[in-house]
Amino acid sequence: MPYDGEGRYIPSKADNNSDIIGFGDVGGIGQLVYHTFRFPEYEYEEANDGYWCLKPIGMADLDKENGLPGKRIFEELYNLGLHINDFSSKKPFDQQIIDFCKRVSHPYFIDDLYATMTHPTFDYSREGQMLENDAMFSVSEFMRDLGHFYNAAQFYFAFKDVCSGDAEKAFNLAKEGKFFEGLPFFEKYKHEENFREYMTEYDENLTPQELFAEMLAEAEKEGRKPREDVTWFAVEPADYDEVILNTLIDIIPTFNMRLKRNPKNNQVKFAADVNSVFDIAWYTLAMMITDFGPLEEGGRERNLSDGTLVTCPHCGEAFIRRNNRQQYCMKEECQKAHNALRQRRYRESQKIKKTQEKNK
Repeated sequence: MPYDGEGRYIPSKADNNSDIIGFGDVGGIGQLVYHTFRFPEYEYEEANDGYWCLKPIGMADLDKENGLPGKRIFEELYNLGLHINDFSSKKPFDQQIIDFCKRVSHPYFIDDLYATMTHPTFDYSREGQMLENDAMFSVSEFMRDLGHFYNAAQFYFAFKDVCSGDAEKAFNLAKEGKFFEGLPFFEKYKHEENFREYMTEYDENLTPQELFAEMLAEAEKEGRKPREDVTWFAVEPADYDEVILNTLIDIIPTFNMRLKRNPKNNQVKFAADVNSVFDIAWYTLAMMITDFGPLEEGGRERNLSDGTLVTCPHCGEAFIRRNNRQQYCMKEECQKAHNALRQRRYRESQKIKKTQEKNK
């Protein structure tokens, strides 16, 4: 209980019915304390349960000074999901996973493996085989974790665009990919003629997927089809932005927090447990949602010094924006597409200007 200097009780000023206690109210935001590392090669091995696993070979390259930033890991995982899920992708998905592990980070058992490899008595020549066995991970588990995160990140980007008046990502969110099914959360708004009625009468115990299935069945019975025109679509989901945001929040997994020693500076932090790169990506996504801002401001993010994660309109990849004006990633083909769009808009504006002058 709170007491003043003379031992008298100080009543709390918090409204227990509405106030939310954040990390800032209890001494600072929770942090990540982790390291990333990369093994030089991987090979397949069948586990006892019959599932195929990827087993690292060789001593890992340790990021002793700094782990990769959370936004960089988010970016890499999102783009991995994008390419794996693309029907036109020619490279096998398992090879893409191996490339990610060798280039970005080993994905699982981050804390335990790093503690083992940095222990003063660790000898790779003697304990390397045991380390490699401990680091082995299931390919199917990786794909399941990747699909879950990739879909949630797509949901976030789509919702952010809807709040800004751009409906294209949300309109196509349920589109099925090569491995991952799209999320159906925006599909119900294509039935705008009966959705408002369902919002007042539907069973609150239904999940969004069950509600959507019920609405489709009702629409099919009555011979009604969803509208396929994206131009009107942004208005509908924007009317239910609080419902959609709550759905997005519910997708984010629970984080385990505890006291941990930061190996970078030997300080003790109240930090999230990090067992995989997916934990880091989920934590980053959660922080992006908290930086989303009030819904009435259209989802505009605060100007963060380390850049904002967005998706490129041309290639669809996530990238960390260098400044608030950057819309396209830095790949050559995307910059060409951006320049072509700017030139086209300039020509159109000049035509309009000439027409206006002529009419005068």
